[in-house]
Amino acid sequence: MPLSMKNLIIILCFIFASSISFGQFVKAGNFYELSNLWSIDSVSVKQLLNTYKLDISKLDTIQYFKQFDLNLKLHKNFSHDTYVYILNKKTGAVTMESINDIRSYPKLNKYVMVICFDLDLNEKVINIKVF
Repeated sequence: MPLSMKNLIIILCFIFASSISFGQFVKAGNFYELSNLWSIDSVSVKQLLNTYKLDISKLDTIQYFKQFDLNLKLHKNFSHDTYVYILNKKTGAVTMESINDIRSYPKLNKYVMVICFDLDLNEKVINIKVF
């Protein structure tokens, strides 16, 4: 059964629209956590832990995506402290800061999430969140 001109135009428009829609996604960097992060950049994580005298050895680790429901529940219902390490890849400058959750939610001191966003452009950002 031959394609009509109308059907052919619809198919071509769909292919063109698909290539525009999906072709615009560009990888912005890499995401690491847990053992991958420890093997790739343990020095930076240790520097952040030492700077803020953090002992996370007795805390349960959670994964950002694989345990997303728990991650979301903790962010919504509990207070947390975030410790941030930022490496400027162009200059080599490192900045660190701690950010305390100002909401009056209870703090568990039970969970930790250690993640790294290694952005392809300029920065590597490591976050340690203690819930």
